[in-house]
Amino acid sequence: MKKRVMASVAAAVAATGLVFAGAADASAAEVRETSTRVFVGFTPAETKQIAASGVTSILDTPELIPYYYVKPDADSRFEKFYVPGKGYVARSMAQGMVNEAAAHPNGRVWVSFNKTHKRPLTLWTQF
Repeated sequence: MKKRVMASVAAAVAATGLVFAGAADASAAEVRETSTRVFVGFTPAETKQIAASGVTSILDTPELIPYYYVKPDADSRFEKFYVPGKGYVARSMAQGMVNEAAAHPNGRVWVSFNKTHKRPLTLWTQF
């Protein structure tokens, strides 16, 4: 059940991002799949539109926070620290990370869905 809910949320976030990206851009989200993960990457233009829409704030709801990780860019302003048993974590809200990526000229957002992990969603930023 949890996997179906998380897959639906990941699909909704990705689809909403694509809708907000608009038809003016010739490019579309980049999708990569491995045996255990699906990655959806958005262009800098799409990232800016996703940030403006506020759609990623859905990940900041208390019901979804236990089911996703964030992986900010190495140059992110968000502090990363090591927690035994959890690995490296960042103190950040999903919408804040997307806004930060959108503020960079080449900022991109990636969303991944891990088919086998207890926290199946990961939000990545890259700039």
